[in-house]
Amino acid sequence: MNTQRGSRLYFYLALANLWIVVFASLYPFSGWRDPGIGMFSFAVMPLPRHVLWGDFLINLSGYIPLGFFVALAALSRFRHLFLISIVICSLVSFSMESMQTYLPARVASNLDWIANTAGGAVGALIALRTWRLPFFDTHLARLRDAWIIESSAGDIGIALLALWLFTQTNPALPLMGSWVPDEGQMLQQLFSPHHFNAIEAGSIALNLLSFGLIASFMLRPEKKIAIPVVLMLFLAILVKSAMAGFLLKPSVFFAWASREAMLGVGGGLLLIFVFKDFAPRFRALVASAAIAAQIAVATLTPDIAPPTSQLFLFDWKYGQLPTLSGATSFLAKLWPFLALAYLGFIYRKNPQA
Repeated sequence: MNTQRGSRLYFYLALANLWIVVFASLYPFSGWRDPGIGMFSFAVMPLPRHVLWGDFLINLSGYIPLGFFVALAALSRFRHLFLISIVICSLVSFSMESMQTYLPARVASNLDWIANTAGGAVGALIALRTWRLPFFDTHLARLRDAWIIESSAGDIGIALLALWLFTQTNPALPLMGSWVPDEGQMLQQLFSPHHFNAIEAGSIALNLLSFGLIASFMLRPEKKIAIPVVLMLFLAILVKSAMAGFLLKPSVFFAWASREAMLGVGGGLLLIFVFKDFAPRFRALVASAAIAAQIAVATLTPDIAPPTSQLFLFDWKYGQLPTLSGATSFLAKLWPFLALAYLGFIYRKNPQA
């Protein structure tokens, strides 16, 4: 196994997880005010008498991926740095809780800090136990080396696609789309016949096209784009369906599988296979145009409502719904900008491509 490459990939995946943690912790990024208490005062407050174990487990599980990838990045170079990954997760959580003191929509909690640290520790322990197993250390590494180019562009691309996959975890957002319908349109789609929305279908097709063309820059030249694109599409649908079953009311379980989604996915796949064999510079131009169109749709569509307007669709008794809905929506709108930056990074590294 290429140890240096493994460490680099784990670092980028840890960085992607850190982005998710920051967005989830500080959303909605507004209303900052001085509460008149110290920003670290939460740490010395008494623990709550009544613990909501569901909330505790959610806060714990949210830091497991971060602890896992931070530990892998450390273990790939120095085994004794394993414990440092737990300290890093604890410091990240402490920083987020401290900043939440100044957000009126959030509550800084020492119990959340404990749960997050425990989650980082669980992730780090999983990494310690699995990083040398043949499936993880050999087979997945060989699969990555066989399909993904051996450069920072390939590893950053994997982290970028992981962020994209995370945006699919919100079942109230369109499948693969960065365009968010307003509450009235959502109600209309779910509970009564509605007119076909070409804007949503087009946004989904553009999202999939840009995703597929970006993936083509990560693949080794001899590999075909069909397998990874279809695999990621299958994973997105699997994630969307699982989260819908976990979070939504039964009456709207398949709400994401609309006509717009199906036509948008079909159109996006067709466009990918039209452009996949063109020269790299032309593919980059098409991908950039598709991303710019996504940004324009998200900017110019006047009826985009805040994600919290869709929370009536959920059947969830804990308090993280606004965080999940807001963070995934925000990242879905940010992803096109990150994709443009990635295309620029590729051509800065290889201007003759």
